[in-house]
Amino acid sequence: GTVKDQRPPVAAKGAAGPSLADDGAYMTQAWWPSCLLMVFSGLAWVGSIPLLMVFLGGSIQPHVGWTAGIILAVGLFSILVQVDQRIAAAVVFAASFSSAALDGGRTTWAMAAVATAMTMLNGVKSTCRPCPELLDLQCRRYKLYHKRAELGGDLAGVKPGKSFFACHPHGVLSVGWITNVIWNRRFHHTAGKCFYLIDKTLRNKGLFARLWCDAYEGPHGGFRDNTRGTLQALMARGESVCMIPGAYQEATVFTYSRERVAISQRRGFVKYCLQHGYRLHPVYTFGEAETYYTMGGAEQFRLWLNNWGIPTVMFFGLPWCPLLPRRNVELMTFVGKPLELPQIDDPTPEQVAEWHAKYIEALRETFDKHKAEAGKPNAVLEVV
Repeated sequence: GTVKDQRPPVAAKGAAGPSLADDGAYMTQAWWPSCLLMVFSGLAWVGSIPLLMVFLGGSIQPHVGWTAGIILAVGLFSILVQVDQRIAAAVVFAASFSSAALDGGRTTWAMAAVATAMTMLNGVKSTCRPCPELLDLQCRRYKLYHKRAELGGDLAGVKPGKSFFACHPHGVLSVGWITNVIWNRRFHHTAGKCFYLIDKTLRNKGLFARLWCDAYEGPHGGFRDNTRGTLQALMARGESVCMIPGAYQEATVFTYSRERVAISQRRGFVKYCLQHGYRLHPVYTFGEAETYYTMGGAEQFRLWLNNWGIPTVMFFGLPWCPLLPRRNVELMTFVGKPLELPQIDDPTPEQVAEWHAKYIEALRETFDKHKAEAGKPNAVLEVV
């Protein structure tokens, strides 16, 4: 059947929606509020799980020491992240409070209580209500952090429903994807209702990240985990989805100032698009490669670790706050023309390989078409 137009209503009174010119007006505004928002966002995205490890390890450390306590906490978490959250909470409660009871110190009791509370809160269906005010603040302020942040490309060719937006490159912390796609009102208006898929541990087990994700929900869509079951369920309903198919592997091969994507062996998203007859848009962000400096080496070993869900990239951005991306960067994101994939219920490996090759060609075409506009006329896309 015909997919209903699910584009969210235009917020401005009588306006036709955000324009590319709107993206330039922000440059006269103050930078520091955007910097503070970036700091809080970064801590929310990357801080939940390490903080849980500190409290859980801290509740154990009176008996084994801090180093062994943290190692035990990480090992325990790697196991519990695979089981039902109620079981995880029960195990954390038993381990941490047993240790606190044996030690008897107030600090140990406090750490046990916090570790248990964080684990239990991860089991609730939703950590908070949708917060349109926070969403508006993020949409306004994330782009103000950067020297320039714009969304362009074949936006007129985007249709609501049954669209798959494959975004590249991952970079270190996917700054371009965050700024120009997820928290971008122009993309919301263009794509309509869309679901953004992120790592399952981050989406479901990172307490502070969950707060950010749950507050994001609205008529424009929301965050979901990137498991096969979730993706298949969304596509079976004809929902538009957006993700970075390169994932951790693309972060691992990230090298400062080199335009690299890691999709030569990643064909699953193409197979799903064939099974459901989706339009497949390549999306590329120029400038992502300059957001952080990284330390390379042992690439094959680090790629092997990625197979176990372990991110392996050492990075730094601003000298005074390495977590923050470099500020003097122009982030230019372009949506490519869609590939109209046929619907094949059970595509053969040869059919998947054929359309995967067509997708890589479409990505290269999008890259080459817009690289001069992005200020990189001599850039070369590396596909690894």
